[in-house]
Amino acid sequence: MKFLRRNLSLMLATRYLNPLRTFFSIITLICLLGVALGVMVLIVVLSVMEGLQEEMESRTLAFTPHFEICLYSGPQRIALSAGETNWNELLQKIQDIPGVTCAYPQIEGDAFVSGDSSRSMARFSALQPENSSQLEPLLPMLRQGSFDFGAGLDQECVISLRLAQTLDLNTGDKLHLIPIGSQDEIAAVYSLIQHPLQTHEDKELMRGLTSLFEGSAPAGEGRSKVSPEKLTTLVDRMNRLLIENKLRSSEKKALQEFCDDAADHMAEQPFSAPEKARWLARADELASLDRDREDGKAVKEINRMVMPMDLTVVGIYQPPENMPGPGIYLPLPIAQEISGYNQSGDDEVMGICVRVENPHECDETMQRIMNLLPQPQNEQATGDFDHEWLVLPWTKNFEQWYKLIANERIMMSFVLSIISLIASFCIMAVMFTVSLQRRREIAVLQALGATPSKIMAIFTWQGVIIGFAGALLGVLLALLVLHFRLEIQAALAAVNLDPFPMEAHGITLPAAYTPSTFFWQAFRAFIMVIVAATIPALFISRQDPAKALRSN
Repeated sequence: MKFLRRNLSLMLATRYLNPLRTFFSIITLICLLGVALGVMVLIVVLSVMEGLQEEMESRTLAFTPHFEICLYSGPQRIALSAGETNWNELLQKIQDIPGVTCAYPQIEGDAFVSGDSSRSMARFSALQPENSSQLEPLLPMLRQGSFDFGAGLDQECVISLRLAQTLDLNTGDKLHLIPIGSQDEIAAVYSLIQHPLQTHEDKELMRGLTSLFEGSAPAGEGRSKVSPEKLTTLVDRMNRLLIENKLRSSEKKALQEFCDDAADHMAEQPFSAPEKARWLARADELASLDRDREDGKAVKEINRMVMPMDLTVVGIYQPPENMPGPGIYLPLPIAQEISGYNQSGDDEVMGICVRVENPHECDETMQRIMNLLPQPQNEQATGDFDHEWLVLPWTKNFEQWYKLIANERIMMSFVLSIISLIASFCIMAVMFTVSLQRRREIAVLQALGATPSKIMAIFTWQGVIIGFAGALLGVLLALLVLHFRLEIQAALAAVNLDPFPMEAHGITLPAAYTPSTFFWQAFRAFIMVIVAATIPALFISRQDPAKALRSN
């Protein structure tokens, strides 16, 4: 009270806020609740959105690698082999980099899948059964069964909840899978067999192959020397057919062997008698190819390309709804077999995936990974490299998605700020009303010598008190609502008013308790209330006291 008596503006501000000498006047209470509710709504909605974003991000990054390491030859992706590239050794070196939590081989693709009653398309991805760090982020999303693939040699899989519902599958059921990664090759085979044998259609080529040694210069001991011009013309014609890629496998093999033999004799190197006999025998064999037999061989190749497989469902997991993960997880050996990466017996993979401790600050880790990558072995004469390593961070794949989320948060914050602005206008209207009601009292204070700054301070103090108390009450209410958010959500859902239905996401309503969000929203409401209270004070402090005392 001594402090209030020494500060006339503050004392009058507290009296004006409570004119009836009760604990709170109704006007003051309405102003406080308006500010508190505005702050509470802003904090609750932004905290829930931030929590939802963090939850979705953590779930998305559970099955999304933070880095993808690939080898490209121009636009074509090159498989990493255990022999030439030694991806196992490279993977271990990457795993030892500080900050790297997990490194695993990458194999993924699309497939036709079917159950007992329906069919669908799904994307599959490989898991290393022995790599616990790769499985750990996926375990919280598991709904049925497990990720236990044993040694990874059994035909087992884990499917997403959406795929399980589409195909009406449960753990223990069979899933029939047909990979479609080779569909381009299959289409090329079907297109190929619609046409006759290309070598037989090229009469000049067949004539040149069978009559290569006619008119050749003898070189003794049964050898014959063929002119380089004749060989060059023949090789150019064969290369033209090879580039068009419309040859059956037997035709392609024969022409490649002809080109190799011709290349060895371009510098007027004579053909020996056995080489001549082999050339002519191959030409006769090419001329005797039967179209129906060759088409049958091509169709049989389709069975090798497709590789259908029946898999046992051992688990069902639920990825985020708006950022779905792979429909099927397979053990690495099964994924290699389905995708055709182990046909050569060289243990090939598509690439290497890397996960780090902090995916938002990984530039240094990315540079260390790039320094570890071996130099491609096929250096050209120019010093350039046909093969090139590419390290793709996860932000490249989800850049647009995160921009969208950030823009949504900004727009939501902007729209919800209108609530605080409306509360501020209401407080401004109340202050205008109060100031008009106190015009005669303020005129008396002016007549007694009160300066305009003292008059403005009365209403500014009212704004400070209402703004501070309202913002503090809003923060406390927001903490209370966030603490009991699940109970409030259940109550709203009981009357079909659930604003955040989480069934589709398979998660409970999240929330992020970020101190900066709480402070900024409270501080912004506090400033807006002070401004709203100061504007009426600016007008009332400049009134003419004589006119105010004469007015009714």
